[in-house]
Amino acid sequence: MVALRSARLEALLGSRLEDIQYSAVTTLISSQVAEAFDLDFKSEMYGSSDKDKRDAATDVAALANTAGGLIIGGIAEDDQARAAAAPGVALSDTEERRIRQIVASQVVPLPVFDVVRVEDPARPGHGLILIAVPRSPLAPHAVIVNDGLRYPRRNGATTRYLSEPEVAAAYRERFAAAHRQADRAREIEADALDRLAVADDQVWVVTSMVPDLPGELVIDQAALSAARAELTGQRPLIVPSSLGWQRVSIGRRRLLADGAMDSGRAARWLSADLHEDGAGVFAAHVLSPVSPAAAGSTGEPEVRRVLDDSVVNGILSGLRFLARHARDRAAAGGNALIRSQLYPLSGQPLSLAQYRRGFIDSLGTRIMTETAPPAERVAPVESLACGGPDLVSAAYLLATDLFQEFGAAEAAQLTREGAVRLPYWNEEVLPDLQHWAAGAGISVTQQTLPG
Repeated sequence: MVALRSARLEALLGSRLEDIQYSAVTTLISSQVAEAFDLDFKSEMYGSSDKDKRDAATDVAALANTAGGLIIGGIAEDDQARAAAAPGVALSDTEERRIRQIVASQVVPLPVFDVVRVEDPARPGHGLILIAVPRSPLAPHAVIVNDGLRYPRRNGATTRYLSEPEVAAAYRERFAAAHRQADRAREIEADALDRLAVADDQVWVVTSMVPDLPGELVIDQAALSAARAELTGQRPLIVPSSLGWQRVSIGRRRLLADGAMDSGRAARWLSADLHEDGAGVFAAHVLSPVSPAAAGSTGEPEVRRVLDDSVVNGILSGLRFLARHARDRAAAGGNALIRSQLYPLSGQPLSLAQYRRGFIDSLGTRIMTETAPPAERVAPVESLACGGPDLVSAAYLLATDLFQEFGAAEAAQLTREGAVRLPYWNEEVLPDLQHWAAGAGISVTQQTLPG
């Protein structure tokens, strides 16, 4: 997968970069597309001199420091910087490794970028090399020039270096962005929690995601129709259940989906808020269907139970669902702030339990009566959307943070390395779980934990 998502470039090329064809790139010539802030043509690839290597590093860093973009090697331009011909370049593993080594050795910090080879069908081993660079949340990126650091930035179709005040402002922006991301998470969570039904003993695991490279989804009738066609009737949980999307509607600057069967405002069983910038909140019902622990003789309220594997399934499913919204609908990318929490926790006490072979047992040493801070981690949007071991690892970390609030050591269903521990799931779900894991390239293990 290619990390760069750009609605403008994808419109010019007619596809996402990982699916690009040679003919699509060469249409830039017939359309006389000009270089821009996010597009740079090179008739030849960078040479081996010190200047050539510095030029390569500068071009990559400049895109990372601005809005991201694409360098296309093998496209010649005219005197107005428009694509004019496709002389092409030689394609090889060696050349790709060389480009990566140049950037790694001369740009600090190292930005995310991909090298994509696009072969000319008429000339095997020859074609175009695309260097795809997303806008970086780690900006400013510096290039080593004469034992010093300089900070390039795209200025239209050209590159300039930042002045000292601009460098200082860029560092302030990097740190301020992290605070804005956390504020954004709290904002979207507040709206999502307000929609959740909490009567009828509904308890939710709520997962949120805020990408550090926001996207842009136009929320209109077409977007609503597309979401309804895609989601209605779909069952989003990785370990399948009867829960599915029943209603899809519009909120302010977001799409809404839930599992309610009536026309009321409250979301039931499932809920999703999918925002235009790629942020989102996913919630799933996790209350045990087994009767709660009996109330004590003191008249204290019943202790409700949430099932450990239901919580893990909700977090796994929520992360994948939200990441695919961010990547595929909104073209957001980069890393994402991910958070999970149980809701509500105030009022009636809540315990963590496991349900195996028809019996339910308590886990941990504590009963929760007050809301705890959300579990919080950072993970790449693309890795979560792909649904492989990185997704499992991220879900393990969030679920473990939640379980430790109850005094349980970890989320035993998963491993930190991204595998699935089969003994800690209900036997009824094992066939579906193993089928999913095999399809996603996720290892399964019969490992059991000590104690």
